[in-house]
Amino acid sequence: MGYIYLRVVAIETSGMIGSVAVCEGTPKADCLRERSFEKGVVPASGGPGVKKHGQALLPSINEIFAELGWRPEDIDLIAVSHGPGSFTGLRIGITCAKTLAYVLEKPLVAVPTLDVLAENVTPGQTPICPILDAKRKAVYSCIYRPVNGTWQKQTDFMAIEPHALLPLLLKPILIFGDGVAPYRDLFSVEGITIVNGELGIARASVVARLGIQLYEKGRISDPFQLQPLYLRRSEAEEKWEGQ
Repeated sequence: MGYIYLRVVAIETSGMIGSVAVCEGTPKADCLRERSFEKGVVPASGGPGVKKHGQALLPSINEIFAELGWRPEDIDLIAVSHGPGSFTGLRIGITCAKTLAYVLEKPLVAVPTLDVLAENVTPGQTPICPILDAKRKAVYSCIYRPVNGTWQKQTDFMAIEPHALLPLLLKPILIFGDGVAPYRDLFSVEGITIVNGELGIARASVVARLGIQLYEKGRISDPFQLQPLYLRRSEAEEKWEGQ
């Protein structure tokens, strides 16, 4: 079967470092431009601070379009990382993606953030487990095993306490992500290799590539129905229920 050639805008705002990318082609999707920005608060003159993710998204996309000489309507597909991750960051990214899909009348695909992180590692012989800090003594994680040069999930996406995750980890295994550092002593056991650095950063260019694969499988999301993949309730919701 032949592949469809697509131009894709991809959005990733699940963590401390967000990004947008414009890619084209298939199945690998050549990344033409990618912009990254850190989460934080930028003081607004005379008013409250503005979240960088929300402030940077559309201007970054517009800058890329201007550099490429593209118009918004030239895009064929919108892809967004939909979690798990930062509740606020996911809402910002998904709202932007849904708005673009609706206004431009383009298809929308949602890509799981843990799948995006798994793609940071080239499949070899060793299973992997990206681990994200879910706060409140929990992590988000999923275990992947290499099969024919690709990663296949061996578990569901989990929101789990670290001590409960530990016995699930296949050994040997490689773990990475911002959820490792707070529990480094727990995970520092024989058979578990901890990797620091950029492996724990989800990138919009990977969201684009996986988004094309999902699109070709017919996994298109309804912009009116798509919600973040939280896996757990927010701290505010838990506090409210506990009242």
